[in-house]
Amino acid sequence: MDKIIVRFAKVLDTLRTITLGLMGIFLILLLFRELIPISQQIFSMPISKNNEEILDEIIVFFLFFEFAALAIAALMNKGHTSIEFLMELGITALVRSLLTAHNHVLDTLCTSISILLIIVAMVLYHKYGNKDQ
Repeated sequence: MDKIIVRFAKVLDTLRTITLGLMGIFLILLLFRELIPISQQIFSMPISKNNEEILDEIIVFFLFFEFAALAIAALMNKGHTSIEFLMELGITALVRSLLTAHNHVLDTLCTSISILLIIVAMVLYHKYGNKDQ
């Protein structure tokens, strides 16, 4: 019975790796597909008319970029990602959110506090929680 369980676990691990690889490929394709609307908006109208639209498109582009980086990091580490990498992704996502919070003071304040909390958590993790090093 143990051999069957081990074999089944290996099959599931292989399927997870294949699925993660396919997701990475799809994200890279979406990343390149997102370049088309960005370039069309940049070259079609004066930038002053659609700054927010272009910025939103660029942020979506970087979302795909970060998800692809997450998939690549997971593939390189046999399906696992480090907590530091996830915290860094959280910080970059929040910074991106700061860029899109146009004239929303409360959103900007809450996002800034969230970034500060993640940075404090990273410092505490490096000082107390990271027992591997």
